[in-house]
Amino acid sequence: MNYRNGFLATAAVIGLSLAALPASAHPGKGEFPPPGGPGGCMMGGGHGHAMSMLEGLDLTKQQRKQVDTILHDARDQDHADDMRGEFSKIHQQIQDILTSPGPVDKDKIAALQQQQATLRAQAEARHLDVASRIHDVLTPDQLAQVKARQTKIHDLMEQLREAEHPAPPPSDK
Repeated sequence: MNYRNGFLATAAVIGLSLAALPASAHPGKGEFPPPGGPGGCMMGGGHGHAMSMLEGLDLTKQQRKQVDTILHDARDQDHADDMRGEFSKIHQQIQDILTSPGPVDKDKIAALQQQQATLRAQAEARHLDVASRIHDVLTPDQLAQVKARQTKIHDLMEQLREAEHPAPPPSDK
């Protein structure tokens, strides 16, 4: 089992922002995920990034087993529900409406957008449930480590944003 196949929403509960993707880390013996390097498939929705937040944490064997079970169950549920496929079908229906000759059926597009919003809300609720379950596996010290890392990543991302998009100099009027 590749532990990087976790849920992105784990980050939401523990405080990682979706925009603050962590830098590479090289965990050592006993750290999560186990040595062997990254890889494996990323499930729909970019679930692989969430588990990288656990890199560097020294999880016990029991914690790794609990997280593995949580993620395995959630992945099975994702495959059974195929939300990604449903979302894709809705997107295609919207594209078909927008590329068909004649007037655009705005009511139908609005209904499809509502279906998309419902799917997103269901996915977010499931992700938060998984994140909450993983949160409950971690110790207060481990949560503090994740929070400190999240804060550092957030600060670095803010510095990067400021460097990429500097504020215009004040005008001399």
